[in-house]
Amino acid sequence: MIKYINITYQEYDNLSEEESKKPYCIEYVDGDKDWVVNDKLHREDGPAEIFEENCYWSLNGKYYSFEEFIKITPISDEEKILLKLKYS
Repeated sequence: MIKYINITYQEYDNLSEEESKKPYCIEYVDGDKDWVVNDKLHREDGPAEIFEENCYWSLNGKYYSFEEFIKITPISDEEKILLKLKYS
């Protein structure tokens, strides 16, 4: 499982190119969140973007529907069931 560094958008915006390759959970002032790795939206255990009340699923910068994400994400069946209970 990837360990993300919690950071504000302002802090993320000031990172060097090398630093931006690390995994970050970026939190915006309004509470929205993005999970990024190598400067691309990426999260294997949940939505990579939470915007207002919407969730967006992404791996390596590519968006997926929830159903597609559940099929391809490299997490256990138990974790997939928990995601289905929480988000579907």
